[in-house]
Amino acid sequence: MTEKKAKDQKQTKEEDFDIKEIYTPLSVAKKEIWRRWNDKELKKKVEDFLGGDLPDFLGEEPKAVLVRYVITPDIEYSYFMELVKETGLEPIAYEYSDDKLVASNSDKYHLCKLFVYNGEGKNGGSKIFTRRIIDFNKMEGKKINETTTLWGSNLVDFHHDLLEKCGGKKIKMSDFSGWFNKNKGKKGNDYYLKYFALFICHGILFENYLINEEENGFTSEKVIPGFMKLANQFGVRPLIVPLAPREDETYLYWWCYPEKVKKFL
Repeated sequence: MTEKKAKDQKQTKEEDFDIKEIYTPLSVAKKEIWRRWNDKELKKKVEDFLGGDLPDFLGEEPKAVLVRYVITPDIEYSYFMELVKETGLEPIAYEYSDDKLVASNSDKYHLCKLFVYNGEGKNGGSKIFTRRIIDFNKMEGKKINETTTLWGSNLVDFHHDLLEKCGGKKIKMSDFSGWFNKNKGKKGNDYYLKYFALFICHGILFENYLINEEENGFTSEKVIPGFMKLANQFGVRPLIVPLAPREDETYLYWWCYPEKVKKFL
């Protein structure tokens, strides 16, 4: 087979891949994680592939995992904590705060301009209170963990303080920027290989991979190829459970904060 033909076939397979195939239903994942965890041969293969390099908290027992630039008590976070109860697993959260602040990225933008959900209006539509907490003109391009608020506080510290005030410090957190930067691939198929390997038998990832205008390029060029390559390599797919329901995964609601947060702004 020529290199061009092989490449064309590979592209066709990835183009035909339905994003739904990335996900495992929660009811299946919570049982499957223990089967894999107790599969000593599989676990050894994964740990050898990772070079024994596991982030904090993984390796003790399977975990339910949330990964965000900064952990903050938004509605998505609360929903994650509710879903985790169904698994019986300990929830842990990883942050990637070493990344650069780019306002065009929705996840980063909503760390800097907070939207508080105040319910539905009488005539339909959501009632939203907003508060911008950074100067985008000054902070654009800085690392998230070096970004400061309008009143001079570190942005990461602000969100952690907000999380504590809202009763969210029950979760174990760790910044794994160093681990991710060291273990991510350069491009394409290799970008998420070691990251996704963490969710073969050491934990369940709660995440949504979008195919909208903003995220489609990243999902198709990095997420799907890495997922497929790893699944072929180990014979099982990484365990990823949709965090937000897929039918409304792009709704602004998931980036909003509950009304109780308003009193802390």
